[in-house]
Amino acid sequence: MAEPQRRAWTAHIIHNPRLIFSSIVLALVFFTFGFDGSVMGGILAMPPFVKQFGTASTPAGPALTSTDISVMTAVPTTGCLLGLPLAAYCGDRWGRRKTLILGCALSAVAAAIQTSSFGMAQLVVGRWLANAAIFLFIVMGSTFLAEIAPDELRGVLIGLSIVTIDAAAVLSNGINWAVSTDMSQFAFRFPMGLQIAFPVVLIAGIFFLDDSPTFYLTRSEDSRALRSLRKVRKGYSEAEIEAEFAALKSQAALRAEETDVPWTHIFKGVNLRRTLLALSIGNMQQLSGIAFATNYVTIFLATIGSDTSPFLLALAVAILAFSGAIAGLFVVDAVGRRPLALTTFTILFVINLIIGVLGFTNYLENQSISRTIAGFCCMFAFFFAAGFGPLTYVVSGEMPTGRLRNKTGAFSFLILACFSTVVQYVLPYIANAPANLGPKTYLIFAGWMLGCIIVTFFWFPETKGRTPAELDEMFEARVPARQFKNYVCNVSIESYINEQKAEMTVTEVEK
Repeated sequence: MAEPQRRAWTAHIIHNPRLIFSSIVLALVFFTFGFDGSVMGGILAMPPFVKQFGTASTPAGPALTSTDISVMTAVPTTGCLLGLPLAAYCGDRWGRRKTLILGCALSAVAAAIQTSSFGMAQLVVGRWLANAAIFLFIVMGSTFLAEIAPDELRGVLIGLSIVTIDAAAVLSNGINWAVSTDMSQFAFRFPMGLQIAFPVVLIAGIFFLDDSPTFYLTRSEDSRALRSLRKVRKGYSEAEIEAEFAALKSQAALRAEETDVPWTHIFKGVNLRRTLLALSIGNMQQLSGIAFATNYVTIFLATIGSDTSPFLLALAVAILAFSGAIAGLFVVDAVGRRPLALTTFTILFVINLIIGVLGFTNYLENQSISRTIAGFCCMFAFFFAAGFGPLTYVVSGEMPTGRLRNKTGAFSFLILACFSTVVQYVLPYIANAPANLGPKTYLIFAGWMLGCIIVTFFWFPETKGRTPAELDEMFEARVPARQFKNYVCNVSIESYINEQKAEMTVTEVEK
């Protein structure tokens, strides 16, 4: 009898349309994140918006102060204080699917509040609720994707998240550019109102999804877990399905009857290492320079003296980021997490250093230099999306153990949100008045990226192609980060397939 083999990633795509459909629907929950961040970056530079919400008076009319910008971009990030606890609590009790539906309802309400706002307070409340929904989506989306993805395809499927984020950025920047010459309030209310449509589309797709096998196993509902696994493994042999199901059941402390795991367990024993790794990449990106490629992209590009429309430059940044996301989608599983991180982090360090040094030149009066700065900003967007893009969500989804995945994910993105809030609040004061560093701000980003390269080299492990049970075994064995790639596990899917083969051989001999 021929030994069953693990499939190549192409076989999953060709023979498993239900898995691909489920992955696309789940990746679309990140669309709201990409659209919200990018659309606001353009809206902040629109004259009708400035006229409506600016609090400073100038000879030219109302203007947005650094405080206005900080409040509208940084304060809403604290919406994580609602979204993340909801994701952790509801995700474990209601399931991933129902929690996502709750997020859709919250997102639609938030979009309606923003669109109808005429004052700063209402706008910030709407954006706060939108961010609550976004953080719920991020945790549930990455968790759900990690739990249904085959090990060989986990990086690609979770990496779909950054593709949809950057696709949303292209759409939002394209819309901003198209309405940038409109001097009516339609210019900013139309892109805001468009966000109401996204959760409606999501609910329609989520309706056809089943919950993840891991969720059912945490509830000790084995039959439903096996049924769920079969739905996303069409075309598999029974031996392959049973082997994968056995590997899923062997995850550490997965069962509901074993323990009702408290939050403190994410900091105990080897789980502390897994928690720190889960939150590492997402937090590394906060001072990488990404803020100048999303929330502040149009404002920053308007200050470098280029003769090209900042709205058009922002669209170019978004398109290159989308291209980088597609590249990263395949590279993350082809070369692995660790090589991708080290390579792209090094490139970002060099780009940040160059832009920072160019900030000491007379770039405002030299179009060649200002265009060079804009060009490197576009390059930054590509390599950031190719590296940080997929890694942020892949790592947060696959590092935690199954029983703690929701809680670890929620905590990871809570720390990310806190860090992001501080960065987004402080950056306008550094780049603009009173510090007025402008492009020199990128030197701060370069120093940060150098530290990220060092941390990644010594402490970040390679997890490509490993099952959740294999990761449990390696972390329990305290395998050093640089030895993960070649470590041989006892609980791989192949071991279960070999056990099945041995049992069948014994049965045939006995007959």
